[in-house]
Amino acid sequence: MENQEVLRSKPLSYEASKAVLKSLSLETRETINRRIPALRTVNSRLPYVLENVRIGAKSFEINGREWVMRQALVRNADNPLEEVVDPRKSEVTIYRDNLNITGPYRVNKPREEIWYQLFDEYIRNGTVKKKRESGEDLKIKVTNLELDKQAAVDYDHLIRFIDLNVLENVEFIAVENTMALLDKPEIKTCKNLTVDFWSGRPTNFSIDQLLPLRNQHLILDDDSFTLHEQQLIVKDWITTDREIGTRFTWETCLFENVLSILENLKTHFGAVEAGSHLDYFFSDKTIHGNVITLKMREDRELVMYCGESKMTDYLWTFEMEVVASTTATGTVPTSGV
Repeated sequence: MENQEVLRSKPLSYEASKAVLKSLSLETRETINRRIPALRTVNSRLPYVLENVRIGAKSFEINGREWVMRQALVRNADNPLEEVVDPRKSEVTIYRDNLNITGPYRVNKPREEIWYQLFDEYIRNGTVKKKRESGEDLKIKVTNLELDKQAAVDYDHLIRFIDLNVLENVEFIAVENTMALLDKPEIKTCKNLTVDFWSGRPTNFSIDQLLPLRNQHLILDDDSFTLHEQQLIVKDWITTDREIGTRFTWETCLFENVLSILENLKTHFGAVEAGSHLDYFFSDKTIHGNVITLKMREDRELVMYCGESKMTDYLWTFEMEVVASTTATGTVPTSGV
């Protein structure tokens, strides 16, 4: 009995503490930092695993918690009835899942200083410092990265802290100063890329910027996408021999517009309606209207059809995907294709 009490009271080793802390949520690790000073050092050396990160010029958001920073208003010394902005002071409001609001709090720091303090706490501190064991950089592990209209300004500073082996989904709003993001290697090759044209077409946008992208799934939310641009993308995908599993989605469209596009592409490229050899591909999909295909090479073809929008009810999507063809081998591809 005495030996069991000793074992229960024996503190965890350094390596065991790291293993336990790594498995804990962000919120739990923050609580540990506040309540257990003895674990702060080892806790600070471990990278956070965050589900979502959104960083703007005046905001900082992680896992549904957002800090919004505004310059504070103070009384004008020369006119007490007037309020003026004091760049040395800020007001910070904290939003949790867009429901619970805390603040605003008056902070005697410039907005930029608060921004960098948050950045250092959640991205730099303990995530990019050198590991003593191997000397390699630690990177923040983020699967979803949403970039706002000011993203291009701080992008190069931000991306070096992101573990690109973990990053899967990137989304940004298309405006003049974010179009340069399409030239970034990490953006071109991330698994899933969503480009939102909510503010209309930027004057510096060209369809040619989309052609070099090599994302597994490219999603455009753009109601001004033209038939000619769609033809250019189809032609490019055929001539550049895209990999099996590569997808393109155009959100959001009227049903009759998608059917018209499919009919035009069928005539323009000589596409044919999908045969029974593609039943494996459509076995788990709800298809609306006709499905057309274009042969790319012996083992693959480009399938195009109308899908349901996941963003907006009563609207539709133009879907395009490179799939394995069974006509050459007579075998059905596995689900991992």
